[in-house]
Amino acid sequence: MQPTTRLTVDLRTREEATYEVLRRAIVEGRWGQGEPLIGSRLSDELGVSRITVANALKRLSAEGFVTLTPHKEAIVARLDPSQVREIYLMRTELEALAIREATRNVTLADLAELHAHNDEIGRRHDAGATIAELRALDWDFHHRLRTISGMPFLSQSLKNLADQCEGYRARLLDERPLIVPSAERHAAILTALEARDAPAASSAMREHVLGGMRAVIATIDDDS
Repeated sequence: MQPTTRLTVDLRTREEATYEVLRRAIVEGRWGQGEPLIGSRLSDELGVSRITVANALKRLSAEGFVTLTPHKEAIVARLDPSQVREIYLMRTELEALAIREATRNVTLADLAELHAHNDEIGRRHDAGATIAELRALDWDFHHRLRTISGMPFLSQSLKNLADQCEGYRARLLDERPLIVPSAERHAAILTALEARDAPAASSAMREHVLGGMRAVIATIDDDS
């Protein structure tokens, strides 16, 4: 379990804010797989009702982040290699679709922004940033790339899948850097995007996401 850091809820609707805070804590690896999420404790820490916490946990369960069992405390969903593979394969195909669409829509301003963001990843990587910090920059890069597709429903679906993948990476890879986010890992994607080469962009994106899947599954297998 990571060192305790206090969670806070902002002034948005309490149920939505509670859901977002808990979701982010899981994605960032605050709790390990199988760790109980005690409703009364979370309620006290966040300053919300137990019903509000319960509703947030139900949403997280529907997204695969939490496991709910009648008459027991919720737990952080355990890592199942077959489930990890399924989620990554779904993400792979949707990311490939998003970048195919992006090759049709991308502008010079978009490319400049993506290169600037990727250059920042490179600078932070060379400066010794933590993997968690680099993952956050990497997440932002991919989020920006998806928005260029001009398909908001696709982008939202990918956000949900990417967050689950980030949860796996946070729990498994931060201490065992099999894959560290770097500018070089995006080079083939950006080159294909600049050329408006949809097949090459899709291929580069598939390999990029599948590389993450292989690292996560290898780590799960090592822990078995």
